[in-house]
This record gives sequence, C-alpha cells and structure tokens, in this order.
Amino acid sequence: MADSPPAAAHPAEGGGHGHATIQTYVNVAIVLAMITAIEVASLYIPGIPKWFLVTSLLVMSVVKFVLVVGFFMHLGYDHNIMRSLFIGPLIIAICIILALMALFSAFILLPRP
Repeated sequence: MADSPPAAAHPAEGGGHGHATIQTYVNVAIVLAMITAIEVASLYIPGIPKWFLVTSLLVMSVVKFVLVVGFFMHLGYDHNIMRSLFIGPLIIAICIILALMALFSAFILLPRP
C-alpha cells in the first residue's frame, strides 16, 4: 500500500494545518476585485471631498494588503513575528505617503514671487 502524502503537501485542499480551502481563495479574490472596482469608481464620483477620497483609498489599500498578505502569502498562518515584518513597513510607507502629500500640498499653497 502506497503512503499518502502529508496533508501539508496540499494546502489548497485545506489539509490539517489550518490553511484555507480553494473556495476561500476564490472568495478572497472576489472581494479583492470588488474593492478594486470601488477604488476605481470612487475616482469618477464628482463632488467627493479630497480628504475623504484619500482616506477611503488608503483604508481600502490597507484592507487589500491585509487580505493578500494574510491569504495568498499565507502569513495568516505564520508566527506573529512574520506578520510584524510586513505590518511595520506598511505603517512606514503610509507615513511617508502622508508626509509627501502634506509636503506637496504645502508647496502648492506657498505664495509665488
């Protein structure tokens, strides 16, 4: 009788180590597509305040980041230290983006000689 491969060899089948099933990956992909559609559509809505648009785009980007890292990169099943290696740079990137936006906004508001 041939030995069957361990359950960890087939993580897409939801083998015994808490990995997601194929249906979970499909559901996550659908959610990611919906969030992307909302992001693109929100750029074409007239009259939306800029601060709200930027805030909502950043929040949706963070949600997409968490979904991709958690499911497709399997960090949802790893140790906390691995999660912190991705969350730390995400926070730094968001701070840099906000600082650059504030810098360019201040530059645009400067009086011209």
